[in-house]
Order: sequence, then structure tokens, then C-alpha cells
Amino acid sequence: MMDKIDDWRWVSGRARDHRVPVVVLVDQADCPYCRRVEGEYFAAILAGGEFSGKALFGKISLDAGESINTADGSRVSTRDFLLGYRTGLTPTVLFLDADGKELVEKMVGLGTPDYYGYYLEQSIRQAYALVNG
Repeated sequence: MMDKIDDWRWVSGRARDHRVPVVVLVDQADCPYCRRVEGEYFAAILAGGEFSGKALFGKISLDAGESINTADGSRVSTRDFLLGYRTGLTPTVLFLDADGKELVEKMVGLGTPDYYGYYLEQSIRQAYALVNG
């Protein structure tokens, strides 16, 4: 199970200090595809250890009532926080730098399950390279 991101200031500070991207799974409680992405693909990535120290991983929920601390310390709904990322469909995976800018193209949905893990790993590697390039 991935940790919920509820304080962007803390996460972005760690990403900046360690020079790593933030990989965010945008999910919803009633999304079976979200559970599959987290339970199969992210669980394998986290258990494998290849990306330990190369990315921060977490999830942000689009569910009503969820909120997050922003970089300036204010508390907003997660829907408002994610508005600029156009994450209306779940699951969506974002690859962000410490300032919250997208490093590589987000992954939306679970279009190709056979290759999803490969694409996810490639995107993480690319995001890491961009942060450290």
C-alpha cells in the first residue's frame, strides 16, 4: 500500500534534497483499476528496490473530503490541488519535480496491462534522469 501524500511542502522538500522525482498515483476509492495499478505494478516496483533512492512514491485521492497542504502551507482539496494536471480519469500517474512540474507525460488509465509495468518503469527512469541531468 502506497502512502498518501497530504503535505506537498514536505514531499517537495525531500524531493529537492535528494534530487529525485515524485511519482504520484492519482486514485479514487471506487476505482478497481487504481487498486490493480497500486497492488500489482507499484507493489512490484517498491518490492524490487531498483528505484529506492531514485524516486518518492505516493498517492493522492480525488475522493470528496480529501485535502492536502500546498507548497505555501495552505490546505486545499486534493481536487483543487490536482486541477492543473488534468487528472479527471483514474488511475493517473504523474511524474513531478520538486516544484510540481510534470517531467514526463502522465500515464492515464490502464490501457495496456501487458506493458504497463514496463512503461511505468521507463517513465520513472526518464523522470530521474531529467531531475539529475
